[in-house]
Amino acid sequence: MLAALFAAIYSDALGHGFVKDDFRWIGAADVHSLDDVRRVFSTNVGFYRPIVTLSFAIDRDIWKFDPRGYAITNVMLLAADAALLFMLARRLSLSSASALSAVAMWMFNFHGINMALLWISGRTTLLLCVFSLAATLAWIRRWPVAAGLFTLAAMLCKEEALMLPPLLVMVDACSGGFRHMSSATAHGAIRRSWPLWAAAGIYLIARAQSGAFGLANAPDYYRLTFQPRVVIKNATEYLDRVATWAAVAAILMFTCVPRAVPLTIAERRVIRVGVLWCLWMFAITVFVPTRSSLYAVAPSMGSALAAAAFASRAQRVAPPRFALVSTLLIAVIASAIPVYRMRNRGLVEPGDLSTQALNEITQATQEQPHVRDILLLDEPGAPVTLTDAFGALAPDAVRLFVAPGVHVRMGASVTATTGNDEELLVFRLRGGRLVREGT
Repeated sequence: MLAALFAAIYSDALGHGFVKDDFRWIGAADVHSLDDVRRVFSTNVGFYRPIVTLSFAIDRDIWKFDPRGYAITNVMLLAADAALLFMLARRLSLSSASALSAVAMWMFNFHGINMALLWISGRTTLLLCVFSLAATLAWIRRWPVAAGLFTLAAMLCKEEALMLPPLLVMVDACSGGFRHMSSATAHGAIRRSWPLWAAAGIYLIARAQSGAFGLANAPDYYRLTFQPRVVIKNATEYLDRVATWAAVAAILMFTCVPRAVPLTIAERRVIRVGVLWCLWMFAITVFVPTRSSLYAVAPSMGSALAAAAFASRAQRVAPPRFALVSTLLIAVIASAIPVYRMRNRGLVEPGDLSTQALNEITQATQEQPHVRDILLLDEPGAPVTLTDAFGALAPDAVRLFVAPGVHVRMGASVTATTGNDEELLVFRLRGGRLVREGT
């Protein structure tokens, strides 16, 4: 039933087109040899996320420029995240039903999941979650070297993974509870964690050699800020995006059984792991001026785990009430399907526009092969604009999908054009579609 609900929400929203950063990833993913692979790990593209680039390279080799294939990869990554979260909950001694409730609370969160799934570039977060969960599972199973390798892979997907070494050390040191945490257990966790810190060192060295931006030279919107006003606003908004849905489920599960029944040791451990996961996964992004729902995807796994501990208590003490509350939550999700689908439109419509625009430009250039300049005229007041679809990457998109030698500009007036008519094409956004001027 959960799978059917998820399909009802997202199936018809997948693969409509590429948007904004997708074009940059696809352009950088032109990989055909080992030298190209080495280039991916050593070239400055702003961010340092080579594994993400390689995932786009695999898609580009298989699917060429068909967005539906790239969307399938995102679906597979999200399914892997769900499976690994289920495995982690089970490893932390939750029942199968409680572990599934954690997966459901994460996958049906109103914030972040739709962007991570429907926006192809959202796979940065999906890959971060895959390798972070794998690192945590390996760490809990006492496989520190494997945990270090997965930690390095997570760092090569997204910067938040730099917080994995301290997170995993604290998970180990606090396994018996914060009150019972001793210096001996803390020292043991630190000594065992050398592969995690080695992974961080390798990552930082590789990143520095690639020339990717760091704390000092990052763009203003990615440069960390410690202004109280910004940090408090970020923390408040992210708390809502991460915890509201899980908190509602946890409260319902908590109140459906007698309060005198305590949580078990295992359930309390799950809550500690969930809280630590949530806090450390936000340890960087809460200081980034630009807010994004993508930043809530990984931390919300922690809130889902913590809420699942209360589901475990309810199932253990009052199975019929647990079943009743679970049914109620499923009914809430089903009734909210129109809301989910409405929220998806903000990601689907720019993809539709980019696909239509590139098809229109391709057809026009085939009819007029001597074109050297293309001017795209946006419609700023439109519900969906060319800026929504391409950002600043319209030239990259046209060179990649249409013709590499064409010069592309975006403007607001046709008077900005120069050159003769045979070498110039002008397109205008009109009524939600890009049309050639004069047609």
